[in-house]
Amino acid sequence: MKNLLAKRVKKNNKGFTLVELIIVIAIIAILVAVLAPNYVRYVDRSRWSSDRNDCESLLQEVRTAIVDTQNDGGTVNSGTITVSSGNTTTTITGDLITHLVAADKAWSDGRIKHKNKQVMPGDSDAKKYDKFVITVTDSGASGEWQSTETK
Repeated sequence: MKNLLAKRVKKNNKGFTLVELIIVIAIIAILVAVLAPNYVRYVDRSRWSSDRNDCESLLQEVRTAIVDTQNDGGTVNSGTITVSSGNTTTTITGDLITHLVAADKAWSDGRIKHKNKQVMPGDSDAKKYDKFVITVTDSGASGEWQSTETK
């Protein structure tokens, strides 16, 4: 009797059945389908926050360079610095540029490192931002994000 019971226990120890494995895979697929959009949105917002901080840092560098330029007796020409995901363009020339280069050799590099923020379907944030424009005058600098409506 004892041998018969031991054989039955040994026979029933086969592992997972195909149906059990399919059910587990289906559950994992459902979890991924539910959680993936939230994760993508989280990553996009994180990248956007990083880009925003980099551009605000650049604005502060420009403000500091304006003060330094004026303290050294230089002139600050009016103009703009436009930062986008591809590059940074400027219409400013002269002493301010010299101070920016002295303060930060990479000031002209594109500060927005990531692509435009992608808006997920159903997201309440219906805009995406693609460039940061710093307007420079003798009295200082101001920065603003310029946005375009999503299609």
